[in-house]
Amino acid sequence: MNNKFTPLVCDDDVILFQSDTFKISRFKELLSTGINNKLYQKIHSEQTVIYSLAKVSIVQEIIELGEIQFNFLKNCQILRIGSKGWQKGKLKIQVSKSMSDQKQNTVYLEFCPDEPDEHESPLDDLRKII
Repeated sequence: MNNKFTPLVCDDDVILFQSDTFKISRFKELLSTGINNKLYQKIHSEQTVIYSLAKVSIVQEIIELGEIQFNFLKNCQILRIGSKGWQKGKLKIQVSKSMSDQKQNTVYLEFCPDEPDEHESPLDDLRKII
């Protein structure tokens, strides 16, 4: 098994999760919006979740957070532009949420196939050494 995650940089590639299919660009957009909606839900006394997370008190010390990061790992299939078919693997999702800008999220996706690409050979590592 190939354990190497590679960045998903083509926004037109397609991701399949069980029965839901998304272009990379649309998935990033929906994920960012979904996280914002959850974080900005109202909690007691009309405070939002994100506001309550912006500062952490430890005894008398107050620490202001500039960013929150979320990391997920999910099984999926990917269909890349120009590929021969769907490829099963794991999707690593990293989201960075700015505490100062309500709209700003950075979504970074990486994919690790369950099986190496067809063009890869077990002898490729030996060829590189030679």
